[in-house]
Amino acid sequence: MQQQTSGKPPYLATQWLEFVDPSAGASNAALAAIYGPETGILDERRALLRRVLTQFLERFGDRPVRICRAPGRINLRGMHVDTHGGYLNLMTHQREVVVAAAAAQDDTCTFANIEARFEEVTFRICDHAAQPAFHGDWMQFIAHPAARAAQGHWINYPQGAVLRAQHAFPGEALRGIDAVVGSDLPRGTALSSSHALCLATLTAMLAHNGKALGADDTILAVRDAEWYTGARSGTSDQAAMVLGRRGELVNVALLAEDFSTASAQRLAFPGELRVLVVNSFTERSLSGAQLVTYTQNRFAYSMALSILRHELEAMGLGEDLAAGMDRLSRVTPDALGGMPALYAVLKRIPEDCSLDAMKDRYVLPDFDSAYERYFGDVPEAQRPKRIGLRGPLLFGIAESERARHFFPVLARGTFEKAGRLMSVGHDGDRVTQPDGTPYTWDAGDAALDRLAAANTPIEHCPGAYGASSPVLDTLVDTALAAGALGASLTGGGIAGSVLALCRAQDADVIAQALCQRMAGEDYATLAKRPQPLSEEDLAHAVLVNHAPHAGGELNLPS
Repeated sequence: MQQQTSGKPPYLATQWLEFVDPSAGASNAALAAIYGPETGILDERRALLRRVLTQFLERFGDRPVRICRAPGRINLRGMHVDTHGGYLNLMTHQREVVVAAAAAQDDTCTFANIEARFEEVTFRICDHAAQPAFHGDWMQFIAHPAARAAQGHWINYPQGAVLRAQHAFPGEALRGIDAVVGSDLPRGTALSSSHALCLATLTAMLAHNGKALGADDTILAVRDAEWYTGARSGTSDQAAMVLGRRGELVNVALLAEDFSTASAQRLAFPGELRVLVVNSFTERSLSGAQLVTYTQNRFAYSMALSILRHELEAMGLGEDLAAGMDRLSRVTPDALGGMPALYAVLKRIPEDCSLDAMKDRYVLPDFDSAYERYFGDVPEAQRPKRIGLRGPLLFGIAESERARHFFPVLARGTFEKAGRLMSVGHDGDRVTQPDGTPYTWDAGDAALDRLAAANTPIEHCPGAYGASSPVLDTLVDTALAAGALGASLTGGGIAGSVLALCRAQDADVIAQALCQRMAGEDYATLAKRPQPLSEEDLAHAVLVNHAPHAGGELNLPS
């Protein structure tokens, strides 16, 4: 079973069902090439494929169908830095989104879902492509409220992917698809179920229309599809799903304005280690106050990096050096003349600043466009008027350095150091201490002076991003107390999942400790759940990550 975006003609849905039947021995090797040899993982993949194909047969009949999949993802180090060129350490996750699609007669698209709560939706590509804004800049098109369905509707994700596929091929009318969507990626758990849905849909649209995009263009197209929904994510989630390989970690620094994955490095994940993926059973929904929380530090990066360049020039360090500090991965101690010099520059960044004062004090050509990009969909009353600058910038610089060091540290087998980088990074997101009291990290002038005097490596400084929650902090602390080498949230934070890096022989004990903590009434109260987690919930609360191959189209072996 190979993965590609076009080529062989599609097989009938009944042929696919025969192939994925557990009694079909030929499917074992084909599926194992994508997911690995573990029987339990393969059984789960077959079960999802059967559910999707069975519903396709019931809804659309036995038609030639393409099956496209996109895995979840985790990021071991490099949180919140993908929008501004920081380093990342990405892996795929075995749970995934599957789209079974047949070619439509015209440009009509119909999407059904194996979950009854997601209603079936039909739309025509031409109804959107006829809008004048569609033929210009993608951001201008999606800025129109009429561009999408009601805010928060599930169809915005596949619709965004379909329209982005059409946008990539102007002058050609793409054929629509009749599709059934299925997923066992828990929604809102920071494993990127939404990006997986966009990628699987985009892949299906391209395959049925005989089109293809390169890896970089695919990543950006999936990012754009997610932005169509109103979110303002970066490119790390899609990069993991497109670049990932079975059992590998990918290290890369990405910047949308100068996008390239050419620098990506790969590492076979050490067999002595395990990554536990812990579902907190709290769900992040990017709307209202949570959307502001999620986006304001990314806006702070944009402004703080511009202010950093201004201050470097003011310090007499030269226009060329200042101009080069256009992304987090380039703001390093070596580039600025050593650790004390980096702390000296950071002292010149205001700890926080009102928006009006920021515009008065600095020349920020991108201020208005960046503010609109991050907060354009936020009601005026909820838009921030004051932004923290130094803490988020320090976090971003330090986190990119942590992510840069994480890869060689892991490759050398110094696993305790890798774990420490994870835990320090989480401290930059932390909001509560292990005893439940509030957590803060001092980014004031005196604190930076002490760090500079001690020549403290920047990667050992948490910074102050604050995207965690008491629930996520509790799970991190539980994993560390049980013997994990390191632990942190993954993804955007606020809710979702926690990762715990541990030695293989310790994984079961740590998983048990996490389940015991999550089973109690005190955890239910902390997570604002009406009752404790059920035994079924707990059975899927802590999973060992198994990195499958990148997303793509499935093809039966010859």
